[in-house]
Amino acid sequence: MSNQYCTRQSSGTLSGISLSLLLFFSHCDVHSQAVQALFPRIDKCAQEAPMGHPWLMWSAEHIGHRLTGTTHGSRAEALADSLFRISGLNAVQYMPFRARAWQRDSAGLVLSCADSSFSPGCVALAHSPILASVKGVVIDLGNGLAEDLSRSKENIKGRIALVNLGLVGAPKEASNLHRSEKTALAIEAGAAAVLFVNNVEGHVLLTGTASVNGELIGIPAACISSEDGALIRRWLAMGKEVVGGLNMANQSEMVTARNIMAEIPGSDLANEVVLVGGHLDCWDLATGATDNGLGSFSILDMARCLKTCGIQPRRTIRFVLFMGEEQGLLGSKALVEQYRASGELERIRCMVNMDMTGHPQGFGIMGPEGWKERIESINAAIHAVDSSAFAGRTTTGAWLHSDHQPFMLAGVPVINPHSDLGSHIYGCYHSSCDDIHLVDPQAMVDNVRFVGMLLTALADADQLPAHYTDALLRDRLVQEGLEEKLRIGGDWRW
Repeated sequence: MSNQYCTRQSSGTLSGISLSLLLFFSHCDVHSQAVQALFPRIDKCAQEAPMGHPWLMWSAEHIGHRLTGTTHGSRAEALADSLFRISGLNAVQYMPFRARAWQRDSAGLVLSCADSSFSPGCVALAHSPILASVKGVVIDLGNGLAEDLSRSKENIKGRIALVNLGLVGAPKEASNLHRSEKTALAIEAGAAAVLFVNNVEGHVLLTGTASVNGELIGIPAACISSEDGALIRRWLAMGKEVVGGLNMANQSEMVTARNIMAEIPGSDLANEVVLVGGHLDCWDLATGATDNGLGSFSILDMARCLKTCGIQPRRTIRFVLFMGEEQGLLGSKALVEQYRASGELERIRCMVNMDMTGHPQGFGIMGPEGWKERIESINAAIHAVDSSAFAGRTTTGAWLHSDHQPFMLAGVPVINPHSDLGSHIYGCYHSSCDDIHLVDPQAMVDNVRFVGMLLTALADADQLPAHYTDALLRDRLVQEGLEEKLRIGGDWRW
């Protein structure tokens, strides 16, 4: 393998690492095996022969996008299954589930005022109607938050709502909503269509779901570029009435998709599971290299690494690649429901989610008492292995709209790696520029190194803190300011 995949060297001496790890593991009452040698072993294996980036590159070149319900998506599922197996994992299986999958066909937009007209580029947002043809006056709803709509409540009905994807000129304390939540508010106010303005310069168009529940919405939603949105707003600022005509055709049908699961069986605590997951699917505008090939192919390489270096965990380590995340967390919701029905949910001690993860700098935890201290200790031990690459930052908090959400709402503690991939990547997610050229191979190596160490420490601990009780979870979600968003999405059960 080329040296470009092994450019970063671990800091500190092996003896220093071993001493730090020995102190850490003694503090955490880990099993009596020589765990003080596990982290350096994982570190060496992850850097000597990494395969995550080569596998992702092959997928980008030979499969392309990985949209759920398409031939491309099925080929990606089969590839993941094969890569788990050739990495030596024996417990590999598909978990099929039925879901409604959405695909775009065409979209066209014409905007006009008294003395001018133009046809900006646009893309339909997922779960827009199968057929739609809407004509209406454009109304600028700014950031599309509840307070923005309340100021224009009487004028929204029957109009085309112009809404920012991100927050523009909002108060510092304002919290943004997901595009699906903004769409739900616009529908409730009677809008005939929603035009989202991307915040990324360069005529970049973004897709993604506009549905809070994965079902078709009643009005069309589309995205236009930052530059075209600015032109519309200049017309409106001049007092011109802007009329839009939006037409689109899409597909929506029931499909069978498959989560791909593999595991390294545990020993004396094998009935307990430490689960790491990330979504394999992506949107169809590009190859989804960063969202989320970066995370899912790192998981594949992590499984290979831990198996190759002979990790024998006490708890079972389960690797899951979800399909259907982009269309409404379909695969992770299906898996949590299966676990709930089978009684296995209580066995899932925690869930680590890898969505657009690269160069992890620490880990955030959403869990009840005891979890923050556990993660702080593990972060300190990983920091001892490579203090230059891993800051060891620990945070607490909760957020939505990725595959950890169904687990979190079921009370399972969830862990998210801290990553800052840079604006050049975040500006390309869900868009036509999300391709392999954006992916730093070392980012994937660091995923394998540091998340692999986290999994091993969790799997070998004598005890792990508990799940949330339902009452504690409700209070925590309220504290995190998520009640409104969960109500909009129909996921607030209290």
